[in-house]
Amino acid sequence: MLTPQLLPKLISKIQLDKPPNIKKVGNFGQKRVIIDLYKTNIFSNMKAPDTIIKLVEHFHSSIELYRAGGINETQTRIEFINPFFAALGWDINNERQISDIYKDVVHEDSLKISDANKAKAPDYSFWVGGTRKFFVEAKKPAVNVGNNMSAAFQVRRYGWSAKLPLSILTDFEEFAVYDCRIMPNKNDSPLIARIKHFHYTKYVEKWQEIYDLFSKEAVLNGSLERFAETKVKAGITVDQKFLQEIEIWRENLAANIVGKNPQIQQRELNFAVQMTINRIVFLRICEDRGIEPYQQLYNLLKFENFYQELGRLFINADYRYNSGLFHFQGEKGRENPDDFTLNLTIDDAILTLIIRKLYPPESPYEFSVIPVEILGQVYEQFLGKVIQISASRQAVIEDKPEVRKAGGVYYTPSYIVDYIIKQTIGKVLENKKPDKIQDITIIDPACGSGSFLIVAYQFLLDWYLEQYLQNPQKYKNKFYQISDHQWRLTASERKQILLTHIYGVDIDQQAVETTKLSLLLKVLEGESGETITRQLQLFKERALPDLDDNIQCGNTLIDAEFYQHNQLNFLDENTAYRVNIFDWKSAFSVIMKRGGFDVVIGNPPYIRIQALKEWAALEVEFYKQQYVSASKGNYDIYVVFVEKGLELLRKDGYLGFILPHKFFNAQYGEVIRRLIAENKSLNQIIYFGDEQVFTKATTYTCLLFLSKRENKTFEFQKINSLIDWRNHENNNILSQTFPISCISDREWNFVSQKDQKWFYKINELPVKLGDIAHLFVGLQTDADDIFILEEVARENQQVLCKSKVTGRLHWLENDFLKYFLKGSLNIGRYFLKNVNKRLIFPYITINNKSVLLSVNNYENRFPLTWNYMLENQERLAARNKGNMDKNWYGYVYRKNHTRFDSPKLLVPAIATGSCFATDLYGDYYFVGSGGGGGGGYGISILENINISYLYLLGILNSKLINHFLKLISTPFRGGYIALNKQVIEKIPIKLLDLSKSSDQLIYNDMIKLVEQMLYLHQQLNQANTPPAKRMIQQQIQATDRQINQLVYELYELTDAEITMIESIQSA
Repeated sequence: MLTPQLLPKLISKIQLDKPPNIKKVGNFGQKRVIIDLYKTNIFSNMKAPDTIIKLVEHFHSSIELYRAGGINETQTRIEFINPFFAALGWDINNERQISDIYKDVVHEDSLKISDANKAKAPDYSFWVGGTRKFFVEAKKPAVNVGNNMSAAFQVRRYGWSAKLPLSILTDFEEFAVYDCRIMPNKNDSPLIARIKHFHYTKYVEKWQEIYDLFSKEAVLNGSLERFAETKVKAGITVDQKFLQEIEIWRENLAANIVGKNPQIQQRELNFAVQMTINRIVFLRICEDRGIEPYQQLYNLLKFENFYQELGRLFINADYRYNSGLFHFQGEKGRENPDDFTLNLTIDDAILTLIIRKLYPPESPYEFSVIPVEILGQVYEQFLGKVIQISASRQAVIEDKPEVRKAGGVYYTPSYIVDYIIKQTIGKVLENKKPDKIQDITIIDPACGSGSFLIVAYQFLLDWYLEQYLQNPQKYKNKFYQISDHQWRLTASERKQILLTHIYGVDIDQQAVETTKLSLLLKVLEGESGETITRQLQLFKERALPDLDDNIQCGNTLIDAEFYQHNQLNFLDENTAYRVNIFDWKSAFSVIMKRGGFDVVIGNPPYIRIQALKEWAALEVEFYKQQYVSASKGNYDIYVVFVEKGLELLRKDGYLGFILPHKFFNAQYGEVIRRLIAENKSLNQIIYFGDEQVFTKATTYTCLLFLSKRENKTFEFQKINSLIDWRNHENNNILSQTFPISCISDREWNFVSQKDQKWFYKINELPVKLGDIAHLFVGLQTDADDIFILEEVARENQQVLCKSKVTGRLHWLENDFLKYFLKGSLNIGRYFLKNVNKRLIFPYITINNKSVLLSVNNYENRFPLTWNYMLENQERLAARNKGNMDKNWYGYVYRKNHTRFDSPKLLVPAIATGSCFATDLYGDYYFVGSGGGGGGGYGISILENINISYLYLLGILNSKLINHFLKLISTPFRGGYIALNKQVIEKIPIKLLDLSKSSDQLIYNDMIKLVEQMLYLHQQLNQANTPPAKRMIQQQIQATDRQINQLVYELYELTDAEITMIESIQSA
């Protein structure tokens, strides 16, 4: 404790109200210091443990000695920093004696760091569950941490390169926290990116703040993830920066190689550029890991004919590594060496720019701490583009067609990959021993840059090491000890695990090469130049395995059957390369004879078939013939991957995919739902609803887990907060076990236990909205910006409208214009709002058919509008691939035209809940789809159904139906749900027998209440003062309650069911 007896020491040693980075000591009176101590709350509200108080006392007692260099860095760590973090709950010295896989803290991270030509490493890296969370860089107190540019740059470089949100620089006297999301620069002030700074005299007072961010408890509860969610002031992440870098290298290399090698073809060019970049990056990473001599690439800059010298380095790497990355000479069992790339001509200047960007001072990267997974993220984006050679022999970088249609490349977040691995590989390995899993195989059928396979491989490495440590005598040749409580699998064992278990396929050869690169870098983690040399000398064993048989290139979905449907001699070379058939039975013959793979994992591509037809029509036709999941509707390719994944799966195996959950309810998902249900394959679903897993794309996803066994039940988790789920908090997770019998080819609606009774009660009612009404989609003009205008003013029989396409005002004939609605922008619950759009509708109804006005009729009756159309004729005529002909002034699609001028209900295609309105006089037209409010649907009651639109409107806008819709519809961001035809047609409608007086009474009451509701909304729209609006809103709420109560009675809900729905709606 800091007691009055210690005050003389404090008085003589420190001036507490000076800034902490001022080292000078002054002499002040005892009374003044006591006042300052109370001001700083050292005596009050102490939350720090006794160990911290004693550490501060101990450090303070010799502060001048320490500042003068009386203690070195190692002593500072042992005496002060280690116990400091132990007080934060970290097992700093691995006192639990657990294996390296699960230990809290790694001292001097085993990776070798190059800094000014000498080996260095982050002094501490802190881990949770096998995931690195932050670095701590330690200095001795003689180093002025607060003002040291080099030390600040060092810790920031480590943290930024490892893509960690925060890291710490400390000499115990000072504790500086840096935001590592901001790219470091060697010339940065130590204040740049420093977000917190504590002096040791403040540790007691600020303990709660430190604890809440860096204690093990806080980190386990997501403190660093929550910080990472905050907006960074300025900065670029390591993956974003490195992607920019290698994209520039690709562009420069491609242009130079095409110019210097005039015979090169497009596929050869892509191969040469990719392999050159991969080889350079691989060797540079090996340098920072201490595997290759530091600056060996940089030292080549002094030579002329740089590429020739680089080639010698590559050939030497072939001798050391045995990898397909460096395969220049044919060997037994290793055919097809690369005898192409090293014979190219590449200018020194191009390569010099690349090499200089890989070393300080131009490089901010510390390659030794950049996780392989992050390199995979970089390459995933990088592979989204391809080099083309133009007619004028220029290299052009373009998005691949599938990437262009998808709007980009989206890398699967690591926490998703981790979960899928644990739920698949983890289950396969349960209760097994190493000797019993030698035939277990894992496949990613669309492996991309290898993100899933890297994590799968690491999972296996950890599992094997843990198993071996349980029986060390039996497996003594499989691992070795590198320090106290720290063991490592032998290089030979790491290679064997990879070759035995890990497999991947991708249609893109560049992706295949990237996956190999990532896995090879993972094999080398923890190796050094010394260990590799020893392997060569003692065992004649090169450092890396050849992965050509494990990671293969081909089309997962298309085998040799394709050529039975399409004659080979009719396919041009480009088509054959694009299709890229893959024969699973020959590529993985042993595995397929054994029944398939034990685990199928991945993130299959999401491409709607309409888009795929644009560049892969032959493939689409093949899918339709070969896969039942492709036989119905406009499917998405991911459902075909699910079918193929099940086909590849061995008995008792597990499949885990992340994919859109649209197939739960979409028409095209019917067949895959049936396939999963009939085989009783469903094991688990993690349903993210409208939570967004992919940060740069709006995609509504789930995790789908299937197994090749007959499951009796499956687990369903609905995730309402992605952050909570990531941090293993159950506050916003609804988890339930369902019997497998509850799924079929019908839509999947997983209703929670509390909702099941009332849901099934009303859902089993025989009459649905689709049985009593015609639901029709809005108009499809294919030129909304021409046909839809904004009303500005009206005069006599003319309307002044603003055209979006011309940007000008136009007078048009009023009789020719229709009032126009755009989905949720104009359609509200019981009312229409902000209706200021007008539609040019050039059709008349003859014999209940829509007929386009003749040119003469149009021109004579509506000359103003006709002139406006002539102004846009060129654009209108170009629609429908130029096939509009003489009907150029009409719509491309003529659908439901005659329904718009009749009574109807209206509903937007997307809303936050039930949102139905009336158009009893057929005044309003609406669009089928599109932005700015989206589209909508009309609801026309069938002629043979004797029911009032107002009665129907009351039911549809009730709380009961609102909750029903939220359970069966697809969620969207912001709390919106889909109200498309497939959803609203399923709404159960309670029809009444109007011959019964009791039913007639309820019917009449409903109509009166809805009439009242419509009137109140009209009054609210006209009210001008806040008190008037408030009074009407209260009346609306009261009427709403009456309607809801009437609907509850209609559908015979119990008091408990009503209470439950009311409470959910209120929440």
